[in-house]
Amino acid sequence: MIERLYDVFAMPRPRVVEFCDHCVTPEAVAPFTTVPLRELTSDQVGRFWLKSGTIGDDDFVRYLLPRVMELIAAGELEADFFWLRLVAEAYAKGDPREQAAVREYFLATPVALAGLVREGPKEGPLTTWSRTPETLALLEEAALSEPDSSGVLSDAHAELEAHLCSK
Repeated sequence: MIERLYDVFAMPRPRVVEFCDHCVTPEAVAPFTTVPLRELTSDQVGRFWLKSGTIGDDDFVRYLLPRVMELIAAGELEADFFWLRLVAEAYAKGDPREQAAVREYFLATPVALAGLVREGPKEGPLTTWSRTPETLALLEEAALSEPDSSGVLSDAHAELEAHLCSK
């Protein structure tokens, strides 16, 4: 599933990444042009989050997307509003193959799906897709079968169940 994300969102490593030289140092941006995408650490990728709007453009976000999603699946980045908004925007702009890969990712990564339900955008095509009986069942199964000491899976299940019941 992660390999599919890298395949459908494949872009060459940027040779140059635009950035605000008042907000970001060249050293902070250098890994994005010198380190292979799959080797970028969560700290390096996290610098993009800390300085969003001052590093890169839409193509850069698209380039980073598979690595961001891989780091979320590995538990090295939080499935928070910022990252999920980027995924949702890419989904909305994506072609059917890209959209299918994103859906497969969420179906295979319950913690990311839980983040999408709880912290993702409140509207849009990915949000609409995520609020279905299929995803509710997946979250229920994950909450019952996977370690969930923080309660993220069960909380997302309860939130989605309340949403679906209110319709």
